[in-house]
Amino acid sequence: MRVLNRRLLASQYLSRKASGPRAVVKVAEACCGINSQDLLESNSSFWARIDGFRDSDLTSELRPKGGLVRTWTVRSTMHTIPSKDYWIYVLGGPGRRFQPWFDRTAKKRGIPDRDFRVRFLYQPFLDHIKGRAVTSTKVKQFMIERLTRHGLRSRMKLQRGWSSTPIQGPSWTGMSEMSHLGLLVNAGRKGSESLWMGSSDYLAAPRSLPDPEACTVELLRKHIEHYGPVTREDIAYWSFLRKDQVDAALEGLKKDLTKEKFHSSEEYFSLGEDSGEQLEPPRVVILPEFDSLMMGYKDKSRFLSQDRVKNVFGSFAAVNRTILLNGFVAATWKRKKNRAGMIVNVTPLRSLKARERRSIEEEFANYAEYQAAKISVEFRK
Repeated sequence: MRVLNRRLLASQYLSRKASGPRAVVKVAEACCGINSQDLLESNSSFWARIDGFRDSDLTSELRPKGGLVRTWTVRSTMHTIPSKDYWIYVLGGPGRRFQPWFDRTAKKRGIPDRDFRVRFLYQPFLDHIKGRAVTSTKVKQFMIERLTRHGLRSRMKLQRGWSSTPIQGPSWTGMSEMSHLGLLVNAGRKGSESLWMGSSDYLAAPRSLPDPEACTVELLRKHIEHYGPVTREDIAYWSFLRKDQVDAALEGLKKDLTKEKFHSSEEYFSLGEDSGEQLEPPRVVILPEFDSLMMGYKDKSRFLSQDRVKNVFGSFAAVNRTILLNGFVAATWKRKKNRAGMIVNVTPLRSLKARERRSIEEEFANYAEYQAAKISVEFRK
């Protein structure tokens, strides 16, 4: 399976020949989206895959009518995806699985059904922000006003994150549901706040919305093309689609699929041989938290020893920063900023040879140049 992972890494490094805005779109496509729950952290995922990457390469494409868009999609987490594939990832993703949850939650809070929410909350909001981006605070203020106007409860105590202290907030904002319905996208940040914009303003509007089931078929095609061979379990883990949705999409792809067993009872799906030119990935790869490679498979044995999974995938859904040597996770790392710059603590998952440690230090020197910061590396025993 390690050989398969080398092939995957090679496909993600196809864009290392070219830097600049075009490369970031190609990398987002090759990775089936870059996980960007933490937008600034996700920049390092692009840096790890593109020689000479600069944050400005990303921001030049992550804009209205640009080549990239950021929204909730697979695993119901924020991803930076190619704009041309927006509807595949949104309508073909797990949004339909979450719709019953949105409906139940709204009902518990005294909010009417989805038809009401779209007609009397979401569409008026989209009309209100037409042609511009607004902060999360503005979204909440608008929803509070609309709910109050319709005689509905507009505020309630909310539990945020792991805090045990509830806070007062709007009973309904609709940001997540609007995103899953393809109505709203993330439009960057203003200070510490996220910005939001209607998808029809951010993207080139399609003539008509594509069929969601057809989008799911194309979503799986992309995952199998770039991450294959994969199992049903890998696909479901990556996408968070229901099993019946995965099976139906695989049925739609069956004429194009190649099935293999790899000395296992499980079927592995691929789309045949890739004839495209691929480059050898770097020997050392430094990856941030929640990197898309870590989230691409349920079976982590392609890049991580089974007895070390808990060192990377921690409690409370944490996915630690990793260091790959020859395509396999050899260490995790943490960073701590100080007045002098940044201290990087590397925790090996196996014994590292002296030349491997030097290679890691050299790659962090490259990372320091990208971050424009002084970085000292310390290896933990």
